[in-house]
Amino acid sequence: MIERIKEISGQNASICMQCGTCSASCTGRDLMDYPPRQVMRMIQLGNQNVLNLKSIWICSTCFICTARCPRGIDIARLMEALRVINLRKGREVLIAEKIPLEILTRVPQMALTSGFRKLSA
Repeated sequence: MIERIKEISGQNASICMQCGTCSASCTGRDLMDYPPRQVMRMIQLGNQNVLNLKSIWICSTCFICTARCPRGIDIARLMEALRVINLRKGREVLIAEKIPLEILTRVPQMALTSGFRKLSA
């Protein structure tokens, strides 16, 4: 699995030294089940459960973790690779038919579009 993530993202998670800078910088960490540092460790260990984490969908791809990583790892790109693997397996998070009509009428169209790009196949 680590090779597949590397192929999709172009990033080598093996060089992560587990310093925790990514987690300390993450704006969404309070909503995640596992902070970025632990997601990185799961990738390093080849733990398949990393694909089931809420954290990979919570990541807003703000690139703060990427900008601050002392090893130069694009962590946001790794999170995106995990989402891509899930989407290729048909594991969608946002399904249009399940969105309540009241939300569709209140949410800006650009927000819906970006949500669909990130969370659906």
